[in-house]
Amino acid sequence: MKMRVLIGELKHETNSFIERKTDRRSFEEYHLKLGDEVVPYFEGVETELKGMMTAFSEDGIDFLPVIGAEAMPGGPVAREFFDFAKGVLLEALRNEAPFDGVLLALHGAMVVEDSFDAEGELLSAIREVVGADMPVMITLDLHANVTSEMQRCATATVGYDTYPHVDMYLRGYEAAKIMGRTLRGEIRPVMRHRRVPLLSPTIPTSKRPYAGIMDGVREMEQLPGVVSVSVMHGFPWSDIPEVGVSVVAVTDGNEALAESLVEELSGRIWSERAFFRKDLLPPDEAVRRALESPLSPVVLADTSDNPGGGAPTDGTQLLAEMLRQQVQDAAFALIVDPESVDAAIGAGVGQRVRLRLGGKTAPGKHHGVPLDVEGRVLTIADGRYVIQGPMCTGLPIEMGRTVVVDIDGVEVVITERRTQPWDAEVFRRLGIEPGNRKILVVKSAAHFRASFEPIAKEIFEVDLPGLVSNNFINFQFKNILRPVFPLDGQD
Repeated sequence: MKMRVLIGELKHETNSFIERKTDRRSFEEYHLKLGDEVVPYFEGVETELKGMMTAFSEDGIDFLPVIGAEAMPGGPVAREFFDFAKGVLLEALRNEAPFDGVLLALHGAMVVEDSFDAEGELLSAIREVVGADMPVMITLDLHANVTSEMQRCATATVGYDTYPHVDMYLRGYEAAKIMGRTLRGEIRPVMRHRRVPLLSPTIPTSKRPYAGIMDGVREMEQLPGVVSVSVMHGFPWSDIPEVGVSVVAVTDGNEALAESLVEELSGRIWSERAFFRKDLLPPDEAVRRALESPLSPVVLADTSDNPGGGAPTDGTQLLAEMLRQQVQDAAFALIVDPESVDAAIGAGVGQRVRLRLGGKTAPGKHHGVPLDVEGRVLTIADGRYVIQGPMCTGLPIEMGRTVVVDIDGVEVVITERRTQPWDAEVFRRLGIEPGNRKILVVKSAAHFRASFEPIAKEIFEVDLPGLVSNNFINFQFKNILRPVFPLDGQD
């Protein structure tokens, strides 16, 4: 009789400093697939579920896809939706049995409105149904805040190795292969985890200190008896007790080896804590340097208004500075403002339109104020495109109705929905060839590098006080375990 595994996805990256709850509609707007809808959708998207399905098919293991659910990062997840998603998984475990294992694609930084540890709660509930012996394995986003409850309830955890996340498919494939080896009795996974009291800014894995740290991870994974080693950067904007960088090691039955690996790696991370800082430029200097550069295109990254961290994506400070310095030949992605979209569509392509643009969701010091501007409508589109770059290749994106308005030489992409513009297709789909512009603006922390680094001649990250600011002194943390670097010194 074939072995059989339940698989599913439930992912959200929660920013505790955002008040608006993430409800069912938020998941439906990104994706919420149930039962028979799961396989057709994920077969075309290079993420974890496709990797899992591919590996299980190769190994002759049956799998039952139950749910595929993800929402754009934002405020805490509504209890009603979390209970619904959890219930879908538990009902399948009870009613569709027997299963030999459970493999889930989780994020690791989901916070429910009344619970700091959504993934821990979910895994604990699954354990109550399947018992202590069934393998329950998970993949986690690199920005997971790994908790002791997640560690207690999971048999094995596999985290992303890359930021930007270009290895989602590979990690799902790897986790499914580990599950197969476990079910066949080839290995007996044991796992250890260690939290490092450190808040990490959004540093790509190709940059110091993570580049060297990941070299160490790869060396560890070549040791006899080592199954998997992961370094989670954590998500600092989830104000929960166990937030922070963490290390997870999975070995084949060797608890002492797993313990020694997390001890060594966490010690190395702590010893290199001085390098966990970002080289950010104030907006006036960033714009000036982009204008003065003899190279093009130059990318300005507004990391603080990154929807991939939950920000509203209607911040105006950087655009205001570009207009003040009379920037020309620039493209700006993006500002979420349904009212301005309506006005531009009402005016029509080729017509001039007056807008009160952006700054409406979190005004003031966080994301600026609405800008009273006038521009010419260049494009009206449905806001749909498919990721072509190396991260989440094939993923369909829905920005809602979308317009491009030329405001004094800056082509501003204005949308109805929040989406992170990490792929160059966000411009190309709207008739803008990014390689032909002097300056490009993206509201993204690091994911944009996967698609834009090959064409960008220079990249400047801009220091702004938005809701995903990398200057952690901008936030009033209430729940995190202290002391923690850099809030409490320890240089």
